[in-house]
Order: sequence, then C-alpha cells, then structure tokens
Amino acid sequence: MSIAVALLLPLLGALLSPFGGRAGVWGRRLAPIAPLALLLPLATGEQVRWSWALLGLDLGVDPWVAPFVLLTALAWGLAAWFALDTVTGDTRRFWLGWSLSLWGMALVLLAQTLVAFYLGYVVVSLAAYMIIIHARSDAAWRAGRVYLLLAFAGEAAIVSGVLILAGHYGNVQLALLATPAYAVGLEEARWLLIGGFAVKLGIVPLHVWLPLAHPIAPVPASAILSGVIVKAGLLGWLKLAPPQSAETLAGAPTLLALGLLTAFTGVLLGLTQSKLKTVLAYSTISQMGLVLVGFAALSLDPGDDRWLAALGLLALHHGLTKGSLFLACGCSPGSSRLRMLLLALPALSLAAAPLATGFLAKAWLKRAVDAGIGGGQLWPFTYTLVSLTSAATALLMWRVWVLAMRERDAGQPLHPAWALLTLAALSVPWLWAASSGSLIAPTLSNVWVALWPLLLAVAVVLLGRAWGRPGVRFPEGDIVVPLERSAAHFGAPSLPRAPSVPHTAPARAALARALAGSLARSLAGAEGLLRELTMVGLLLLLVGVLVWLLLWLG
Repeated sequence: MSIAVALLLPLLGALLSPFGGRAGVWGRRLAPIAPLALLLPLATGEQVRWSWALLGLDLGVDPWVAPFVLLTALAWGLAAWFALDTVTGDTRRFWLGWSLSLWGMALVLLAQTLVAFYLGYVVVSLAAYMIIIHARSDAAWRAGRVYLLLAFAGEAAIVSGVLILAGHYGNVQLALLATPAYAVGLEEARWLLIGGFAVKLGIVPLHVWLPLAHPIAPVPASAILSGVIVKAGLLGWLKLAPPQSAETLAGAPTLLALGLLTAFTGVLLGLTQSKLKTVLAYSTISQMGLVLVGFAALSLDPGDDRWLAALGLLALHHGLTKGSLFLACGCSPGSSRLRMLLLALPALSLAAAPLATGFLAKAWLKRAVDAGIGGGQLWPFTYTLVSLTSAATALLMWRVWVLAMRERDAGQPLHPAWALLTLAALSVPWLWAASSGSLIAPTLSNVWVALWPLLLAVAVVLLGRAWGRPGVRFPEGDIVVPLERSAAHFGAPSLPRAPSVPHTAPARAALARALAGSLARSLAGAEGLLRELTMVGLLLLLVGVLVWLLLWLG
C-alpha cells in the first residue's frame, strides 16, 4: 500500500495540474506532499510484485537506495513549497512536468526490474524538459533544445544497452546484475549504459546542458535538477551497470581520471562566470566528477559494501547542499547577514570544511581512494588530487559568495523552505551516517587533512586580490557555443554569406565549402539518428502497454 501511495500521489498531481479551477489548485497543493510519500516504503520496507502491470512490476526500496529516497523526499518536497510561492505566469505546463518528473524519479528509486527502471528514467528525462522551458524565452528554448539533444544521445546509448541486457536475460531482476555470473559477455552493454547515464550526471564533455538549463529554469527547478535529478544517472550506473567484473576493474583508473578531469574542469569554467546560478551549475558538474571518482573506487573493490554506502552518503550530502544553495538564489542572499550565513554554511560544507557533512562524505571518498592506492590499482598521487578538489571547490564557493553579496533586494522575503533545506543539509547526512554505521569521529589528523585544502584556497584568494583576477570569460555552455555557431554558419541558409576568399585560392575555397556542407549534413544526420534510436525505446514501451491493455481487457 505504501508503494502504491508513493506512485499515485505524483501521478494524481500530474493529472490535475493542467486543469484550471479547483482541480489545478489541488494538483499544485499535492506537489509538496507527494515527495514525502516516498518515506512510507522506506519506513515499512514493503516489496510488491504487480503481475497485472506491463511485464510485471517488482518494486521496493533496497537498503543502499535509502539515502537517495531520503534526498528526494526532503529536497523535492521543500523545493515544491518554494515553487508554490515563487513560480508565476502560466504554470500548468510547469506543474505537469514537475509532477511527472517526480513520478519517474519515484519509479527509478523503487524499480527492481529492467523495464520498470527504464520506464521511470525516460519519464524523468522528458518531463524535465517542461520545467526547463517554463520561461518560454529564446534562452529557454535554446536550453531546452540542447538538453533534449543530449538527452536523446544518452537515451540512444541507454536503450542500446537495455536491449542487449533484455536480449540475454529478459526483464531481469536488477539485483542479479550485481552478480558476476550476469556479467559474462555483456561488457559492451555495461559501457553503453555508463556512457548514456553520464549525460544525466553532466560528466565532461557531456555537461553542457547543465550551465544552460540552470540560469533559465525557475529557482526551485534548478534545485531539483541539480540536487536530485542528476542522481538518476548515478542510480542507473549502480542498478544497471554495477561494478562486478574484471573488465570493469580494468577500466576503473580511466573512470577515475575522467572524474578528476570533470571535477577540476567544472571549477575552472565556473570561476569565469558572472551569474550566480551558472556558477552553481558548474559546481554541480565538478561535484558529479567526484561522484564518478567514488564509482570508480567502488569498481576497484565491488565486494566492499562500505564504498557503496559512502557513495550514497556523498549523493545525499551533495543533493541537500546544492538544493539549499540554489534556493538561496531566489531569496536575495546579500540582503542580510542572516541570509549570507545561510548561504555560507552549505557552501563550506560543499568544500568539505571540518565538522560539516561534506567533511564526512569526503573522508569516506578519500578512504576508498586510499584503499585503491594500497591495493596497487591507483597512482600514488591520486589521494592528493582528490584532496585538492576541496581547495578547488572552496575557490568556486568564494566566487558564489562574491556574486551573492551583490543580490540585495530587501523586498524579497526569506522563504522558510530555504532555511529548512539548509538545516537538513547540515544535519541529515550526519543522522543517516549514524543510523547506518558510517560515522567517522573527527580527530586531529583527519581535521587537518580537511583543513589544509581550505587554507590553500584562502591563500590563492589573497594572492588573486593582490595581483588582480584575470579577465578570462567563457560563455555559458562553453563548448556548445562554438558548435552552435559552426552549425548556424554552415547549415542555415538564411545566414549571410561568409566573406569571399581570395581569388588566388579558388580550389581551397571550394574544398572548404564542400567540407562545411558535409559537416552540416553529418550533424543533421546524427541528430536524426539519435532521435530514431531514442524513439525505438519509447515505441517498444508503447507497444508493450498496448498489448498489455488488450490482454487485460480480454
């Protein structure tokens, strides 16, 4: 019964939200309550099998999924309360996308079989588009277009991996995929799934949708996109592509290097930005790099449940903290000292300051990396690089502080949802760690290990203020901007002609035009192929639903 309630409430909200009058009001009022219903199956431990549903639905909360459920219930519920009071205009499409996204996320969390997870993931991906484009401005349409293109690319890889798994095992129980016997000969599926879910997480170079979507989406939408929805990619890794084989172990150092690259690239690009929400978006990219580092560390020792628990703790800490920081953007944080304090505390936690929840999460991540080094599977300097990510994050949080100080609007109230989410970010990960046996007692040694990167960041800030900050600026979306310009220049007939080339090089000019036309056609063909591959998965689901309905009615 608890699982049915957790799935029916957001679905009811989605059904009521598009209507006006009382129905629409009730649909919106369900928004802050529906996420809390996920706590019911977490508390009861209910497991159900609905054999009447499409291919059968096995649903329940695995113990290691508990921190993700807790994150979704708290962050999504408080962000919904914030949205009720702040999102304006024609909000019917927004609330439809909001409720459908929650329904899909609930299915992702509860899914025990392949089809159930894929159905939930597709719904999350497509419904999130509606909350990104809420403003319906040119910038919103652009952000939505880039998001959809990357979502299609990710879905193409994911549906390919899902079809390979389904071809071997059918609608397999996801718990079985974590056993070595189910890994034989399926490494191609595993790497397709890892690449496809990396899009949702924003791993470099698949990150460009995040800094475009966050500045234009409403504040509460940014909070759940960055705090919760990106974690659907991590759940996809852990449920559909769990580390369990020699091939995954061999690829772990590569994944770890990509994670560190993402962590530092997100910071470097974020430091060049001038909008608060854009800086926070690049911060999310950097933190998802650390999540990939944790996944790589788990791949080095998949039999140790401590690293799986540490990854869940890292996700819980980041989701609550980043949700709090994004809600701050809608409360004019520079208006008072209290508001700046509410901003500073989660920012310090994100930088893994001693005694903060980030300190606890980062300590477990370092232990996992240290175990990989001790086993001779990682480079000795890896531990230092992971420690330096705290210094990099602190620099980015300093940039957040500077930009937040400029946002002073005394008429903008301090919303209680922001204060409550900040309190949750500072306390809930500690409470969960205590209940799961993951506490790490602060000692002089581990406090110093957490403190020296922050002192290094302070020194860099002081040197930067003395010498002057370089005026380097990257546009939001970084690498997508030159790609858009190239596509527009080579593929759009309405654009002005390019300047003529000198008469002395007609052959070179003809070659350049031919290459440009070929590139434009290739890009258009690739986009079309991605759409077709994604539609394969959706059509398979629709056909399955139709067959199920005919059998049920008959």
